[in-house]
Amino acid sequence: MRFGTDGIRGPAGSWPLDAAGAARVGHAAARYARAGGGTTVLVGRDTRPSGPGLVDGVVRGIQAVPGVRAVDAGVVPTGGLAEAVAAQGEGAVGVMVTASHNPASDNGFKVLLEGGRKPEDDELATLEALLALEVPPAVHHGRERLDAVAAYVRRVGEVGLQGVDLRGRRIAVDLAHGAATAAWPALQAVLAGVELVGRGLGDGRINDGVGSEHPEGLAALVRAERCDAGLAVDGDGDRCLLVDERGEIVPGDALIGLLAAGLGVQRLAVSVMSSLALEAALPGVEVLRTPVGDRHLAEAIRTRGATLGGEESGHVLFADALVGGDGLVTGLRALGVAWRRASTLSAAVVPFAPWPRRLTKVRVAARLPLAEVGAVQAAEAVARARVGPGRTFLRYSGTEPVLRVLVEGPDPQAVDAASTALTAACQEALG
Repeated sequence: MRFGTDGIRGPAGSWPLDAAGAARVGHAAARYARAGGGTTVLVGRDTRPSGPGLVDGVVRGIQAVPGVRAVDAGVVPTGGLAEAVAAQGEGAVGVMVTASHNPASDNGFKVLLEGGRKPEDDELATLEALLALEVPPAVHHGRERLDAVAAYVRRVGEVGLQGVDLRGRRIAVDLAHGAATAAWPALQAVLAGVELVGRGLGDGRINDGVGSEHPEGLAALVRAERCDAGLAVDGDGDRCLLVDERGEIVPGDALIGLLAAGLGVQRLAVSVMSSLALEAALPGVEVLRTPVGDRHLAEAIRTRGATLGGEESGHVLFADALVGGDGLVTGLRALGVAWRRASTLSAAVVPFAPWPRRLTKVRVAARLPLAEVGAVQAAEAVARARVGPGRTFLRYSGTEPVLRVLVEGPDPQAVDAASTALTAACQEALG
C-alpha cells in the first residue's frame, strides 16, 4: 500500500479499498498516534455507499492498538475532520475515507496528522512502513461518536466571512451530493441574509453530474435563477469552483489571482501546473512553485512564508484559515474579495488573463521513467520549441494510471498543434 499525490485511492471493494485494507490504514494510523504520544484517531467519511463499511474496517484496525481510542466523526468535509483533529491536541491522527472528486464507485483514505495537517514525505514513509504490518486481533471494542459538523460550520463562518459582507446577494451552491451536505442546514443559518439556491444537496450519488468536476449544471442554475454567482465544491468539500453571473466558469488560476490581489498577498505558493501568467498578473508578489499536491503548498506556507497557496484545480490554502483548506471558505472569501473590487464577479477577474493552454490525459500501460523514453523526449523538445516562451509539462497522475500532458504558451494555434502532436506521441509510446 502506497500513498499517491493525495492519499490512497481506487475502486471500492478491491484491495486496498476493502475491509482488510481499511483495517491496515486504521492500524497504521493508531500505531503512528501512539508513537507520538497520542491517544485518539478520528475517522470521517464522505457519502459514498462504500464509506460505512470502510469506516468499520478502519475502526477495527484502531481497536487492535492498546491505549488508542477510535472516534467516528461520521459524514464531514475533510476540512471539518482536520479541524476536529487539531482540537484533539497532541498526537491526534485523522483518517478521512474519501475519493474526493472521483466517481462514486471509487473510494480512498487520507491521513491527517497532529494539527490536522497532511503528512510530509518522511512521515508518509513511516506510515507506509506501518501499513505493511499485519493487523492483530482487537484488544478493545466500541467507538466513540463525535459531531464535527457544527464546529466546522462555525469555523467556516468565522474565517470565510472575515471582513466579508455577502448580504443581499443571491448565490447558487452545489455540494456535489458529498460530505458538505451534512453542513447545509447550519450553513444556511451562518449565511443569514444571503439567498442561497442549493444543488447537489444529498438526494443523489456523489459527484454524479454535480460538484466542481461537473460545473455545467451549476452554470445553468446561475443563469436560470439569475444568481450573482455560483459556488461548487467536490465530494469531500476541499475544492472550490466559481461560476460568474453570466454562467461562465472562473478558471482556477483566475481564482488564485483574485484572492492574491484582493488579500494583499506578498508571497504566493502555486503548483507547477498553474499558469505562467500569474507572475505577470501579480507584480510585486513573489510566486513560489511547488510540486503537485496540496501538502507541498502547506509546506510552503509553514516553512517559506507564503500566506496563500493554490492549485488550479481549486484547492486553496490560507495561512489564517482551516488548516487543510476548504472549498466553502475559499468560495466565500473569493466572492467577498470580488464584490469589493467590482459590482460583478466577471468584472473582478478581468485583470487576470491566463495564457492559452491544453491539458490532456494519456492512459498508460506502465509508468516508465519519462527521461528514458526517447520518443517522448524528442516529441517534447519539438513541442517546446513550437510554443516559444511557453512550456510543456508531463507528469504521471498520483491517483490514476494516466500521464498528464500540459502545453502552455502565448499563441493558441501553436499550443493546439504542439499539444496534439505531443499527446499522440505519448499515447503511441506509453499507451
